[in-house]
Amino acid sequence: MKTALIGAGQIARQHLACLQEMEGVDVRAVCDLSPAAAECAAERFGIPKWYTDYREMLALEMPEVVHVTTPPSSHFQLATAALQAGAHVFVEKPATESVEEVRAITQTALAANRALVENHNYLFNRATREILAEIESGAAGKVVHVEALICLDILGPSGFADPNLVHPALRMAGGAIADFLPHLASLAWRFVGPHRSAHTVWAKRATSALPYDEFHATVEAERGTASLGFSASAQPDAFWLRVYCERMQATTNLFETRLTFDRVLSGPKPLRPLWNGLREGRDIRRAAVGSLVRKLSGGPGPYDGLWELLRGTYSALSTHGDLPVGLRQVQEVGELVAALKPREVLQ
Repeated sequence: MKTALIGAGQIARQHLACLQEMEGVDVRAVCDLSPAAAECAAERFGIPKWYTDYREMLALEMPEVVHVTTPPSSHFQLATAALQAGAHVFVEKPATESVEEVRAITQTALAANRALVENHNYLFNRATREILAEIESGAAGKVVHVEALICLDILGPSGFADPNLVHPALRMAGGAIADFLPHLASLAWRFVGPHRSAHTVWAKRATSALPYDEFHATVEAERGTASLGFSASAQPDAFWLRVYCERMQATTNLFETRLTFDRVLSGPKPLRPLWNGLREGRDIRRAAVGSLVRKLSGGPGPYDGLWELLRGTYSALSTHGDLPVGLRQVQEVGELVAALKPREVLQ
């Protein structure tokens, strides 16, 4: 399957590293406005061609799949061009900057009979998949409520707040936090369905170039409720996902793949917290060792969800099976992201 990539930045390296490991994928070209970045990526990953003009690349290489890993403001234009050129598109989050563009690009993909997959990678982390397996087996009962909270120091020297180097995400409504909303929205969508209403609080605690550094929301959805949040002040860094079901509660730190379950157990009720606590301690020890091993052994590391999603996407494309992220999901997650944005600039 002939593949090309537009945008040779940091996240592109994860895409290319995964594609390099997959059989049946031929990465023919990489494109970036910077000749140095394009040439460097091509050399590093053994890609035969590099370009600075995506139109030229699409016309000459005619890829079957195009990865769009540029800043969000260019996603709509580039993904639309690739779809109209006859390619399936895998686009980084957020797929577009506005809900109108989300609707338009999904219609373009539908009309072209091409796939449009947005990177909802945290749905495919091992911990998320294990929680979903428990729910789908019926052992957990129905989902009642889900909480997703990202604690991330985006104000630090390696964050988004450098006044001398304006990050592209700061141009979006909500600033840097808007870059993370698809992660939160996709988790809410997966566990409790499309949203019906959303109530948000946006705040700024620290003096910085960021318009906001705190975000919290309550979402009413088709199958339950969700609490979503982002904090640049709460430390240490973590991405907490908590799922509350009728017969089970699951907690994971998606940054470290720490996963624990609390279940309704048989036996004397006073002893149930002890059994759950012993299991939790065992699971935390295993997760800590596993995280260290993954960091030292190379491979996807914290991007295991992205690698799993890419494998599933290419498998579905090659067999004409169901995509792991479909057009309906892209649009409905985009609708929720729009509802979560600051009210004064809501689109």
